[in-house]
Amino acid sequence: MTITVSVVIIGAIFGLVAIGYEMTAFAAKPQENGAGKDVIANSNGMPSGKHYNLHISGKGENFSPEISKCREDGGNTIFTPLYSTVSAGLDENQTISMYVNKKSNLDHLVVRDHCTQEFDGNHAQVQLPDRLNDTTKITEGMWVFARALGGPDKGHDETDSNIVLIPNPEVEACSLNGTSGEEDASECFVNGQKQDFVKLGFVTKNGIYKGDPDKNGTKLYRYTDDGETSSKPGKGAKKAVDITGLFIWSGIGCVDGLVQDGQLTISDFDITQGANDSELDAGDTLNGTAITQDHVDAAEIAVHTAIEDGLITTDEEFEALLVVLAQDETFEACVVVNETWVFNLFGDNVDLVIQNHTIVNDGVSNLQIRFYPNQTTTFTPPPPS
Repeated sequence: MTITVSVVIIGAIFGLVAIGYEMTAFAAKPQENGAGKDVIANSNGMPSGKHYNLHISGKGENFSPEISKCREDGGNTIFTPLYSTVSAGLDENQTISMYVNKKSNLDHLVVRDHCTQEFDGNHAQVQLPDRLNDTTKITEGMWVFARALGGPDKGHDETDSNIVLIPNPEVEACSLNGTSGEEDASECFVNGQKQDFVKLGFVTKNGIYKGDPDKNGTKLYRYTDDGETSSKPGKGAKKAVDITGLFIWSGIGCVDGLVQDGQLTISDFDITQGANDSELDAGDTLNGTAITQDHVDAAEIAVHTAIEDGLITTDEEFEALLVVLAQDETFEACVVVNETWVFNLFGDNVDLVIQNHTIVNDGVSNLQIRFYPNQTTTFTPPPPS
C-alpha cells in the first residue's frame, strides 16, 4: 500500500488532542411555512441569520487594475480571471488565501488583497472574523454556502459556465511574537521563510476535507444543479450549495523542530550516535519519544506488505511511519486530527491559520459565498439524498 504524505508548517501541535471535534448540526428550527413548504429550499437556498458575505468577481481580459488598488484593505470583493481553466493558458493557478488572526478581535469579514495572481502577482487574501460583534469569540466554526450568479457566460471547457473551489490540504499556521493583531496571511512567511514562530509543527499533506475526499474541489454551475450541461441556459440565480465540508479538515499532525524549512524529514529524528542519518531504526526519537521496532515493521508492511530490512529508508516508508506513529496513542509527538473546522486547528496555540483555495473559473462572473457562525445560526441541514 502506498501512502502519500508531505508536510507544511503549522503551529504547536500539542493542542490537537484536546481540540479535535466533530462539526455537529446546528440548532434545528422548523423550516416549513404555514403551508408545509420548505422555506430555504424554495428561496435562495441560504439559511437565515447573521452572516458574512464574500463576492468573487470573474473579470475579462481587459481588466487591468492598479496593483496598489488590488492591495488596499477593505470591502468584501475579490477579482479573478473570468477564465482560468487549463485551456485559458494562464501562467499559474489562481489562489485565494482565507485566514483567521486570533489576536485581531475582528468582527467582520474584510478583504486584504482583492486580486488573484493574474492581476497583481499575489494570492488574494480574505480575513475572516474571529469574534462576533458582541465580542464573543467564534469557537464553533461556521456554515458556508455558495452560489454562482452573474450573466449567462459560456465556459471554454463546458457548455455551462462553472467555477471550482479546491481547498489545499496543506494548512499553514504560525504563532507570532507580535501582539498587534494586525498581521495578515503573509506574516508567516517572508521570501519563503517562516517568520517569528514561537513553536513549530506540521500537518501532513494527506489531510482531507469532509466535502472533498477526492481532492478535486467543488464545482458550482451557473445554471445546472447536477453538473450536466444543457443546450439552453436556465433563468434566474441558482440556489445556494452547502460547501461547509470544504472547511472541515482531518488528518495527521506531528511536531517539527526545524525552524528554517518546517518540513519533517528523517533527519529531524535524533539518530542513534554513529548511525546513518538517512535511515531510521528502533530507538531513534522524535521530540524525546522513541520509535519502536513494531512501528518500523508496521510501516514496512504498509508499503511492501512484508517486513523488508527493518529500517525506514525511503520516502514511502517514512510517510507510512508517520501514519503508524499518529495512530499509536502512546507516541505523543504525532496525533490523529478528527474532523475539525479548519481555522480551529491547534486552538489557541497558534495566532494565524491560513487555508489556501485554488479557484478555477470557466465563465462565472459572480460567485457569492456566505459564512454563518454556528453560534448564531439556526439551520436544519436536509437529509442525505
